[in-house]
Amino acid sequence: MTVPSVRRPDEDTQPIPVVRGRHAAPRPKRSAGQWAVRVAREAGIVAAIVVAFLIIARLVVGQVAHVADDAMEPTLSAGDRVVVTAWGEPASGDVVMVRTPEGWATPSDTSVARIIAVGGQRVVCCDGAGRITIDGAPLDEPYVAGATDQVDFDVTVPKGRVFVLADDRATARDSRALLGTGDGTLAADDVLGRVVLVAWPPRGPVG
Repeated sequence: MTVPSVRRPDEDTQPIPVVRGRHAAPRPKRSAGQWAVRVAREAGIVAAIVVAFLIIARLVVGQVAHVADDAMEPTLSAGDRVVVTAWGEPASGDVVMVRTPEGWATPSDTSVARIIAVGGQRVVCCDGAGRITIDGAPLDEPYVAGATDQVDFDVTVPKGRVFVLADDRATARDSRALLGTGDGTLAADDVLGRVVLVAWPPRGPVG
């Protein structure tokens, strides 16, 4: 005797389908040549990104340079590693790296000094208080070690040139060493960049 099944009116009478897992079709294997091409392409992209980053860093951040002597004490010491940037126009008061003139007795072809005056300015040493004046106004120089008045000078800086001094004024590794053969100024093109940071030993920005 067959017993009829009892179903509710809202009961789904359709069988529940069974979904069996489908296996994805295997990807074709790359040949050794295809792998080599892919690796070379990706390596080329990475190399291009690195080169672009280095170029931008060189222009914006700058290069690391070595301070060869102690002429910039106490601001900089011999052996310091500094960041030098060509970004921006050097101005009065900036510490800069320059090509070493023949009249400077230094062990390197580059030196560090501070721009005191630029083209069109008159720089004089010294007033009654032993201070340098720029266009008649005394210059406030909290960074200086020692007196400046070992050598008197009165120079109007030509356009396109700069007058530089060391922070340690006991040294003549600056424009004063060139006064005997000219006005002591350097060509602005000989300014290689501004010294913006002491990288090692880490001491921060250069003022």
